[in-house]
Amino acid sequence: MKFRNIFWGVVLIFLGVLFILSNLNLIYFDWMHLWRLWPVILVLWGVSILPVHNLIKLSLTILVLGGTVFFMVDQTVEWDDNKHIRIEKWESDESYPIDQTFNIPYDDSVKTVMLDLDIGAGAFIIADSTDDLIDFNKRGTKAKYAYVVKRSEDRAVIKIERDEINIVSGKTSHTVEIKLNKEPVWDFDLDAGAAALDFDLSAFKVNKLDLDGGAAAFELKFGDKYPETFVTIDAGASSIDLQIPDSSGCDLRITAVLSGKSIYGFKKLEHGHYRTENFDETESKIFIEVDAAVSSFSISRY
Repeated sequence: MKFRNIFWGVVLIFLGVLFILSNLNLIYFDWMHLWRLWPVILVLWGVSILPVHNLIKLSLTILVLGGTVFFMVDQTVEWDDNKHIRIEKWESDESYPIDQTFNIPYDDSVKTVMLDLDIGAGAFIIADSTDDLIDFNKRGTKAKYAYVVKRSEDRAVIKIERDEINIVSGKTSHTVEIKLNKEPVWDFDLDAGAAALDFDLSAFKVNKLDLDGGAAAFELKFGDKYPETFVTIDAGASSIDLQIPDSSGCDLRITAVLSGKSIYGFKKLEHGHYRTENFDETESKIFIEVDAAVSSFSISRY
């Protein structure tokens, strides 16, 4: 029997089996990537005309097809060595909306939570609460996020980050709405990059918030639900708008280079150091340190 018949027979059977398994949802791979694999046809053609033994040709054919399948298959759920689940949604090269949602159930044994956001771009909003520990809802294009949850006694650490492995070029436009549970005490570690933040945290117990941002707009509203809140902001060419409740005392230290400052309801103690008049009398106190360059900065009371 001619090798040519065996060769193309194996190729057709292999592709046919893949289509069947995909249609039965037994495996998932992205057929959109097929157009990127057109050089495989040239490779298979080259293998078929090599002046070597037919068994070697067949082995090379299987190797090439196996590598092709490995490229196309999309692994969406991965467990790390510590048995923490890491969930990733798919991403497309097209510019149509791709939604992504997940929630983490609340356990009343969790007393403190660290929310670690490494996000880079897009618009992020916190404006509501949930009975879960956290709800995540993303709408828009070309963005793919993964999360990891780790528990240690009564503390949980939630890491949410953008998957940089397969980010495609072009304009990215997406909005993420996050809802938090009101019961635990929250710490925030925000690596925002060029992401815009609109966080209304007035209903939550906030112990600490660290923000490292680039050229973006940041709107943060704090409440009086926790005795002491510590806020650190390191921003580039950004617009920063902070809101502090009248019921809380606030101590503000700001270092700003070529920045426009608008500070209401504070008295100036010294250069770059401001404090509300009710600072010593209030049960709730907020300590803010801002290091901003070429920024617009505003802080007000409500």
